Amino acid sequence: METKDELGTLEPYFPDGIKETELDKIEELHAIFHRDFFEHTVVIDQTPLKVKPYLYKNSKKDNLSIDFERFYEKFVHIITRSIKGGKYKTASKIREFREERANRVHWIRPILEHREDKRITYFQHVENDGTLRDYYWYRGKQYIVIVEYIHPDYALITGFCVDSENQTYYQNKFINRVK
Repeated sequence: METKDELGTLEPYFPDGIKETELDKIEELHAIFHRDFFEHTVVIDQTPLKVKPYLYKNSKKDNLSIDFERFYEKFVHIITRSIKGGKYKTASKIREFREERANRVHWIRPILEHREDKRITYFQHVENDGTLRDYYWYRGKQYIVIVEYIHPDYALITGFCVDSENQTYYQNKFINRVK
């Protein structure tokens, strides 16, 4: 029996894209996120991956739609990107919806489940605050998933597209990896 190449078939979920105002599409992606991390547990090295079940509550501070407050905080973190000032050019950081991130939420679980695949570059890096994080970088699709071991579980930190703005940053993390 031939096995399906799940990593090789990963594509954006909505071929026609997704906009911040298309709440029906965002709700569909949120349901996938819920299924992938709350209905089923990802296990890494015999250790469960946990996602905090808290709802997002920072729409005003982050300058996002209040509609996002019906979703998990981690989901909103994954489908948005921190930017300094944004369209209002303020000094503080806000979050901005990113279509390419949202449209790939369903990639996180397969990347972690196929972490032994040669297409996934795995490395550990010590962050500036001393925490050790695990990186799973699918270079062929330019997507990275970050988890952190917080005893007794792993915690999902984020998942996102590596682009021209952050390619060098993550390449340097890889170069300076501890494992």
